[in-house]
Amino acid sequence: NSPDQVTLYDDETDSRFFRKKDLKLVYKELKHFKENYSVEYNYFWADTFLSWNDREFDEFCEMYADIRLPFWMQTRPETITEYKVKRLAEIGLHRISFGLEHGNEAFRKKLLKREWKNKAIIDALKIPTRYGVPFSVNNITGFPTETRELALDTIELNRFIDSHNQNLYSFVPFHGTPLRTLCEEMGLVKPDTITKALTDKPMLIQEQYSVEEIEGLQKCFVLYVKMDKKRWKDIQRAEPDTPEGNRIFEELRQECLEKNMPPVEGMTNVEQSNTADLEYGLENSGASKIDKC
Repeated sequence: NSPDQVTLYDDETDSRFFRKKDLKLVYKELKHFKENYSVEYNYFWADTFLSWNDREFDEFCEMYADIRLPFWMQTRPETITEYKVKRLAEIGLHRISFGLEHGNEAFRKKLLKREWKNKAIIDALKIPTRYGVPFSVNNITGFPTETRELALDTIELNRFIDSHNQNLYSFVPFHGTPLRTLCEEMGLVKPDTITKALTDKPMLIQEQYSVEEIEGLQKCFVLYVKMDKKRWKDIQRAEPDTPEGNRIFEELRQECLEKNMPPVEGMTNVEQSNTADLEYGLENSGASKIDKC
């Protein structure tokens, strides 16, 4: 569980708690899989990997120095520091996935209870690059009350971040979260509605921000982030899921790949084609048709 007050994934019952696995058990399991199954890479599935206190962080680093396999982690921009990234890079940190979610400060604070400023996020996400650690940024759109104009702020923020991959998923109103309660109160979902996967069609039907608009931004998200703003009118013409829209998209996609998305040093084409999707264990995420550089 995440230790922070967030509205996307946390249980909102009165019995809130935060689970931490004993590091001795973590070490025992890592050692077992390395020695008995020849594991070559570790992916730590935790929403906020760096939720430890300083003592626990140092204990992990000492423990993992004996494992010393490349690993991938997920966390939030406000949890990283120069010391932490440097130390983790020394023991095997290979890649990071950051949960950014939304680019409008006021909207992010009000709806997601995340109070960090955009400048602080931009500055923090310069740290991995200084230590040669590639990273991806996870974003979400289609929130209740969101508009296309607000979603464009997410694009704008990502344009200031030198990430190796970025994606845009549609909001899912998970049961047991404050945002699920809000969606039910607004009549956007029924209490007995079962949530879909992040990669399915957007669930919320909202007059101010249609499913077609959401899917169009998802489709062209990386184009908007990577290409010159002078091309935004052309990119908008690529949003519709029509023969003409898809033709324009493919032309822009090729242009973007050639001019704006150079290969990541030290990574093969196969590795690069999959890195954007590993956050959710998928081979083809659908979050963006061009999120594979």
